[in-house]
Amino acid sequence: MSSSLHGRLILPGEMGYAMAAAPNNARYADVLPLAVAMCADAHDVQLCLRWAADHRQKFAIRSGGHNYAGFSTTSGLLIDVKAMNKVWFDLDKNRGYIQAGACNQDMADAFSGTNFSIPSGRCPTVGASGLVLGGGWGFSATHSGLTCDSLVQTDVALADGRHVSVDDKGDFRDLFWALRGGGGGNFGVNTAFSFELHEVKDDVTIFNIVWPGENQIELLSTLQDIQKNHARLISTRTKAYPDAPGPHPKRAQLQVATLGQFFGPREKALDALAPALKLVKPIKSDIRQMSYWQARDYLITDDPNGMYDVRSSYVADTLPPQALETMLHWMTKWPGGSLLPQNMGILFAIGGKVRDVACDATAYVHRNANYIFEMESAWAPIDSPDVVRRQQAWLSEYFDAMQPFMLRQSYVNFPSRELPHWASAYYGTNLARLMRVKKKYDPGNLFRFEQSIPPA
Repeated sequence: MSSSLHGRLILPGEMGYAMAAAPNNARYADVLPLAVAMCADAHDVQLCLRWAADHRQKFAIRSGGHNYAGFSTTSGLLIDVKAMNKVWFDLDKNRGYIQAGACNQDMADAFSGTNFSIPSGRCPTVGASGLVLGGGWGFSATHSGLTCDSLVQTDVALADGRHVSVDDKGDFRDLFWALRGGGGGNFGVNTAFSFELHEVKDDVTIFNIVWPGENQIELLSTLQDIQKNHARLISTRTKAYPDAPGPHPKRAQLQVATLGQFFGPREKALDALAPALKLVKPIKSDIRQMSYWQARDYLITDDPNGMYDVRSSYVADTLPPQALETMLHWMTKWPGGSLLPQNMGILFAIGGKVRDVACDATAYVHRNANYIFEMESAWAPIDSPDVVRRQQAWLSEYFDAMQPFMLRQSYVNFPSRELPHWASAYYGTNLARLMRVKKKYDPGNLFRFEQSIPPA
């Protein structure tokens, strides 16, 4: 296969292997591939799939390598499309085009300075393929919709060897439906995407506000009300977290923070945020008006990184005081570790424009929610196996304790190997249809991993 690739097949011990094999979540860094196929084009992807099928060899597909549960790692063939990373646009057609290996930063580099964008994610190194195939949350979601809501066409290498163009009008309409929220790696290997562009010529206002550990429940309730009352104009990531690492933080150590952007001038943003700003005096308050692309650069993060575990659920409306009390209680039960646990409980706003689309219009089913609620544990090499076990036990118990306040749903782009009933949690009432699409395009279940959609 190596001599037929337009790209490069990297074997263990060869230059670049360690870098090519390493995933974002170092928890799975010891899962080493038989080889890494750095694909240069769709031909290479098809060649890899044919080889894997002929040799009955397991494989994984990687774009950015950020799959939280390690599903872009394998002891077989790693099919990496990262080198296919061109981004371009045609303003006359109002279309943006990306190859499958492009990441959020590649997209931003191509569009920055223009008056147009594709709603995308926050972490610069996350692959756009995984982002859009799972739905696509970002700080523009409540205003412009998910990344998958702007998708108009995609090219896909299928299990039967075909490389097809898929949209909502042609012969593959059912597959196009499934690819907008059905998760990566289930139906084929996407090699390119076309998106509708969104105009972003007007300024936005960023805000990054941190409050001390007092009146947390009233403050978190107020922040949720602000988001609800300005559902399409504001996009927030709100959380509580300790002010220092260490086990069992006191209630007074649990700070409240909100980060996000308001689609409008600073004066109107201040009016919207006023109820929270008046409630408790912040210890940090950065509220500035700037261009859309300046705001994007302000809001980026490479978090999570290192070794971590996550759980996610959805909140239908808002978390009531009892739920917030439960959340804060479990934060004080944090068993400790060397790292500051900054992501113990996060509310990602995902209502507004996202809710305009029917639950069955795309595979992304979670149109009935205002928030993704995510929780993490994270550790460093200095932390002992016992510390890690205590953290993971805490995470599972905390997740269970929050379930009475949650929808029985979970975001496929925040996957967890420990998630019970994962298929129904990720796909809900769209699961049966997704299984039928899976059977039609991958009847032999070539594209399979621990949480892949099974054929009907």
